[in-house]
Amino acid sequence: MNHSGGTSAKAFSPFNKYGERFTMTPADPILLSDEQIRQYIANGYVQIETDVPAHIHTTIGRKLDEMVAEGPNLGNNVLPRVPEFRHILNSPQVRGALSSLLGPDYVEHPHRYCHDSRPLEETPDDIPARVAQQSHQDSYTPMSRPRQHYSRYARIIYYPRDTPIELGPTHVTPGTSYHKVVTEEDRYAVQPMVGPAGSLWITHFDVIHAAGVNLTDQVRHMIKFIYLQRSVPAAPSWDCRDQQWRNPADLQCPWDLEIAWSHMWDWMCGKQNRYDSFFNGAAAEGNLAHLIDVLEKSSLEDQLAAVRQLAALGGAAAAAVPTLANLLNKDPQPLRVAATYALGAIGAPAVETLVGQLDEAAQEGWEKRGQAGWNEGSVEMLDEAHALGAIGTPAVAPLLELLERTAEWGRINAAFALGEMDARASAAVAALTQLLDEDSHRVVRTALDALGTIGNAEAAVPRMARFLGESRAEWEEVLTGTRAWTARDQVRINSATALARLGPRAQPAEEALIGALDDPAGYVSLYATEALRQLQTPSAERALMDMIWAQRWDASLSAERPW
Repeated sequence: MNHSGGTSAKAFSPFNKYGERFTMTPADPILLSDEQIRQYIANGYVQIETDVPAHIHTTIGRKLDEMVAEGPNLGNNVLPRVPEFRHILNSPQVRGALSSLLGPDYVEHPHRYCHDSRPLEETPDDIPARVAQQSHQDSYTPMSRPRQHYSRYARIIYYPRDTPIELGPTHVTPGTSYHKVVTEEDRYAVQPMVGPAGSLWITHFDVIHAAGVNLTDQVRHMIKFIYLQRSVPAAPSWDCRDQQWRNPADLQCPWDLEIAWSHMWDWMCGKQNRYDSFFNGAAAEGNLAHLIDVLEKSSLEDQLAAVRQLAALGGAAAAAVPTLANLLNKDPQPLRVAATYALGAIGAPAVETLVGQLDEAAQEGWEKRGQAGWNEGSVEMLDEAHALGAIGTPAVAPLLELLERTAEWGRINAAFALGEMDARASAAVAALTQLLDEDSHRVVRTALDALGTIGNAEAAVPRMARFLGESRAEWEEVLTGTRAWTARDQVRINSATALARLGPRAQPAEEALIGALDDPAGYVSLYATEALRQLQTPSAERALMDMIWAQRWDASLSAERPW
């Protein structure tokens, strides 16, 4: 530009060839309200309205059409293929929602995908049955991780175009975020997520959902993005006006799991006592023997009410521990969830029974546990592990003993339970670090995740860093159902993820992280990038800029104009 007033060259236009302007002014995040957080916890999802201009949704839809027509579906590369997504993901409403649910330092997961629902050649005779058949919980990509009740992972679901019921929207089953299996009842309780162009929801990662049936002659696009929490909550990260849990006004879950929901709320509030809201709102009353009898003989509704009353008695309900523990890891799903967190409320008197059951299951082995086991789609931890994690400090020492003496499946569950305690399990860092030398990649992967969530794990950083370059022959076999991924691939991913979560504490791993920028597994490279970004050292920033400059993609080029 000629600032002296003379003739200047043609000015840069912020409009593309379609006359669409993409420049948007950054704005402060718009945080969620108490009611929205409560909906997310109890229902498993919350809808977010953005003010992104309509033409951006139009452009995204058109580019996805081109991708589908030209093929193939680019999977994780859909974001660089359609960079306009950044205006959705960086909008103040979406940034505010993710900050509210996962904390302001949330991390974007490298997995994202465009789910195309194409017109059917023949309309099914029974559409509800077709949708029910497709109901599922997502796997953790690229290979399995334990399902976590706490909101450590969240999923965005977004439509670039108007998506009425006829176009086959995604369906969701409210209140199923904590389920271990998809029941027939869950399959037929799905609700369609319909909306105009730009509609967006954020869901708990484990909520049950299904694709709808496309009855039109158009292709439906639904794009999902995944995010994970970096830091454990120390205080509410949303627009919190009242730290006492209350069931949401828009409660879509058909059963009352206040004992679990209030626990999740208190964890998100950063409270030391994760049963603070429950004990403040529940009256400790009821005959213990009668309540135990109700658990064994009554309807689900009465059983859930009895579990709540037993939980309100806290340690005074110790006599009910065997009965409650007998409800774990089996249907009905709402009852096992309620029993899990009632045992957490009873606290120390429940530890011995829970540890004993966990140890017994470990001796049988994960291969024989039916619902509870390990596969490379998802890992369903034993309910005993979730309950011990909810109990916290009184369970640390017994779990450390299990790490030393029990079988593989028991060590996995014990490590998971310690990780769910966050910083309350800081005393377990040394023992978990020792697990990193185990032969079992399952044990190592779980220990890495636990160290990443506990947070005070500086002592483990050198060992974590070695995984980024270390090779073990027994981990190189491609595992069944993993799309050609090996155990070593996932160990490196878990290590890089844990280092990214540790932030500046991961500084001793800087050299290994710089080397991991060239890792053949893109997930490792992305988490290494995030870990280096958190270090903020000149050498880390230089390595990142070198990589970004080399990998920059010029989306303006085409076959007609390749330079």
